[in-house]
Amino acid sequence: MVAAESVGLALLWVTVAVLHISALIAGFLDLDVMFHFVIAFTSYLVITHLLLNGWLVRIYWDKISRSKAVLLYVTFTIPLYLLLFRVRHAVAAFRGKNQVVARREALKARYATSIENSAVVEFPSLSAAVRRASCVPLSTEMSTNGSQGDSEVPLSSWVVTETNVDAGSKLIKMSSDDVGVREPNSFSHLFMSDLSELVAGRKTLSFHFVLNANNDIIHVSKTSTLPNGLPDRVLSLSPLTVCNDTHYLINLSQGTGYEVVAIAARNEKSCVTVTQANYSSFIWCFTLYSTALLVYGLLVNLSYNGRATGLYHAGWMFTAAAWFLTCRGVDEPWTDTFAKIPLRLCFTVCRIVLMCAVALGGLGNVAIMYLSAKAAGYLALVGELVYKNLRRNVRLWGDVVDRYFFDKTLVMSYQGGESVVCCGWAIWCHVCQPSEHSLALLVAVLLGQAAGMIYLNFVRRFLKEPFKNPVRILMMAKDRLNAAEKSI
Repeated sequence: MVAAESVGLALLWVTVAVLHISALIAGFLDLDVMFHFVIAFTSYLVITHLLLNGWLVRIYWDKISRSKAVLLYVTFTIPLYLLLFRVRHAVAAFRGKNQVVARREALKARYATSIENSAVVEFPSLSAAVRRASCVPLSTEMSTNGSQGDSEVPLSSWVVTETNVDAGSKLIKMSSDDVGVREPNSFSHLFMSDLSELVAGRKTLSFHFVLNANNDIIHVSKTSTLPNGLPDRVLSLSPLTVCNDTHYLINLSQGTGYEVVAIAARNEKSCVTVTQANYSSFIWCFTLYSTALLVYGLLVNLSYNGRATGLYHAGWMFTAAAWFLTCRGVDEPWTDTFAKIPLRLCFTVCRIVLMCAVALGGLGNVAIMYLSAKAAGYLALVGELVYKNLRRNVRLWGDVVDRYFFDKTLVMSYQGGESVVCCGWAIWCHVCQPSEHSLALLVAVLLGQAAGMIYLNFVRRFLKEPFKNPVRILMMAKDRLNAAEKSI
């Protein structure tokens, strides 16, 4: 699957690039009617690729030779180079001499677009006189389902506590006497912290796992704070007692176009740290807006009975497909990605077509429509948060895992608010300028929003959402350590 994904994304990037260039050439051939599209599309592609390739050059400057970096920047092909790097590891996985080598190469293919920093610290060997003990009291947090090797263990079978982090050193504390500071349940905190974290802010999540000598999970904790380090290895000085557990600290953070995963794994003999900054979604983030511009070019071409209708159709469809297939985390299963595609098709793509149709009547209308739809969506989301908090005393997305993996595409209130506004604009367009095209657009928008809202009621049953299970988080961390060849 990793090999197919790697090859498919590389071919898709080449196809999209060819279609973009072809769309520009077709626009220049009909410059008298496609003038606005040509200016907008050319400016967007040049500026976007200058910024995209410039940012990637800065990131990968020390990873590739300077002459190659300059050549890739000038030719706008750094994303393709990184995607082909994935393909190379996928081919190496097929040619692996044994299963261990093949799996390691497959993991490298998956994380090939990451910037990795890793280190190994070896501890001095301990004498037999040194006592060894566990950090976790025997009476707490034992799982009844056996070892962590079972990756399908449901979340409810594990006692997941709040990670205690020392305020001064930001090191994890294992003392059971410490009580985690609860976040205030106030409306000011709801609007200033929770809402901003859900829709705009940088999201953070940390998991701490402790495994005993039998490789069983004996402690799991989580927090939205990113600890700087694991608990002290030395439990007591008199007599000298050392922790003999295996600790995993997994810090996750994400922003627009990137995700950073920092892993620290420590046992009695050594401590391994691996930090990976993944920019795979950043490479593809421009495709959503180029899809919108290509749809605009298609509508302009249709209104003038242009000759390149088929080319613009192929252009926006392939570019939209690239966006569909890359709106995902590197560890997200493909089942979840494919389950969300109908939602993005009914909501995002359908609204893009409506906005482009509105744009034919003036760019001012597009700005008003976009802002009104977004305002309606966020107001509906705030209304749901306040209503549930006031009437039912329920704090939506109060758990740190739910906040980290929050996706407004899956929120009924948000999508409902935007859909109402978009349907209103579609009706307004048809009433102001009735025609066959406006009627077809109205029907498509109404059906698309209705189908999206209906599918939204059922889509969650198709989603695996593996990271709601902490064991999956641990397995992901081990995969990244194996890819870096720094496994404990």
